[in-house]
Amino acid sequence: MRNRRAFTLIELLVVIAIIAVLMGVLMPSLRAARELARGSSCLANERSLVFAYTMYADDNDGRLVRGHVNQTGLDTPMWVLPPITEAGAYAGGPVPLSARIRGIERGALFPYLRNTKMYHCPGDDRFQSAATLDQAMYRSYMVPDVLSAGQKGFHSWTENRYQYFPKKLVEIKHASRKYIFLESEFQNPNFNYDHGAWSFAPWIDDRWVDALATFHSKSANFGFADGHAEKHKWVHTETWKIFKEDTMDKTFDPPKAENEDVRWCWEHFPYLAESEKPR
Repeated sequence: MRNRRAFTLIELLVVIAIIAVLMGVLMPSLRAARELARGSSCLANERSLVFAYTMYADDNDGRLVRGHVNQTGLDTPMWVLPPITEAGAYAGGPVPLSARIRGIERGALFPYLRNTKMYHCPGDDRFQSAATLDQAMYRSYMVPDVLSAGQKGFHSWTENRYQYFPKKLVEIKHASRKYIFLESEFQNPNFNYDHGAWSFAPWIDDRWVDALATFHSKSANFGFADGHAEKHKWVHTETWKIFKEDTMDKTFDPPKAENEDVRWCWEHFPYLAESEKPR
C-alpha cells in the first residue's frame, strides 16, 4: 500500500496565505454587491410609494394624502400612521414592532401596496441597533413637509415656514424633477416614530433642520413625482458628516450660497412659492 504524503507546515501556511489574499480581494467586492442590492431594493420601494401616492390622488379627485404624520387626528387619511395599539389609538413610549407595522397597515397608502417591507430600506438597521424600543424605528421614508396637506391649524411651526401648501397632485409641476419621498434617519427622544414630515426651508434657514438618512455610502435615495427614483451622491464631505453624526449643530457647511447639496435639495423640492425659489 502506498503511503499518503501529508502537507508540510510550509505548504499549509502557503495555502492559508493564498486564501487570505483571495478574501482580501473578494470582500470589498462582496460588500459593494450587497450595498448595490440594498440600494436597488430601496429605490424600488420609493418607486412603489410614489405609485401608491399617485393612485391615492387619482382615487380622490386629485387630492394629496396628508403627509404630516401626527399622533392626533388619526381619523384623517395620513399616508402612514404612527405606532398604533390593537384598539386603534396612538401607542406611545417603547413599542414592539407589531405596533409600528400596524401603523403602516392603517395608513392611507397601504391598500395600494399590501407589503410593509416597502416602507423599510434594507440598509436601515435602527430597529435592530437602537438602545431602546422607543427609538427602534422601522419606517425608513418621509415626505417633505410642504406636502403636509393638512387642514389649517394642523401644526403651527410647519405652517409658518411655507407660503402655500399644495392640495392637489397637479400643483406639483415638472414631476420628473420634484421628489416626493426621501430617506429619513429620525432620532428624537421626544417621539417614538418619524414625527411629522421632512423640514427643509433654506429661504429662511441656514442649517439642516432635519437630517437625511445615511443608509447608503455618502448618498441618499429620492422618489420623484413622475414615478422614478434615483440615488443622489452628496458633493460635500461636510454634508455627509452632518447627517452621519446627527449633531445638534447642522449649519450648512459650506454656506448655502456655495453649497451644491443644499442647492440640489432646494431645486428639486416639490413645491416652491415664487419668493421661496433658489436665488
